[in-house]
Amino acid sequence: MNLFKFLVGATAITVGACAVAGKVRRDRERQEELDDFLCPDIDEPIEKEIQPSVSPLKAMESDIMGFKDAQEDILPVTLTYGFDSKDAAKQFQTEIAENGLTSSYDDEDKVVDVIYHEGVNESDIKILSDILVNACTNNSAEYKGFHFK
Repeated sequence: MNLFKFLVGATAITVGACAVAGKVRRDRERQEELDDFLCPDIDEPIEKEIQPSVSPLKAMESDIMGFKDAQEDILPVTLTYGFDSKDAAKQFQTEIAENGLTSSYDDEDKVVDVIYHEGVNESDIKILSDILVNACTNNSAEYKGFHFK
């Protein structure tokens, strides 16, 4: 009887060990499949064409046209531009001043803040956009963004 109990116990241990070994093997195979899926061995590099981002001038035009038909109480709006040199900033300021816009220059950060407080109807906004696009193009200004009041 003791021999029978021993054989039953040994068989149970063997079956359990085989089940554990089988599970470990299946887990390893699944992990390898997942690894191959997530990080496949690639002989050739994957090439992806990167679309050019929206130019800063287009972003500025889009921002300005977004002011259209807004409430007058959002004004004044300040548009910020960055420059490589003080001379370029001064030329930019002179050009926009000739078109009736006021601005301030921060020498430390090399930025010009253009303050707009006229109107938000479509014709006013289009004029503003045209003036600033021309000034940016003529003076290598980099549009940084805007904020209200």
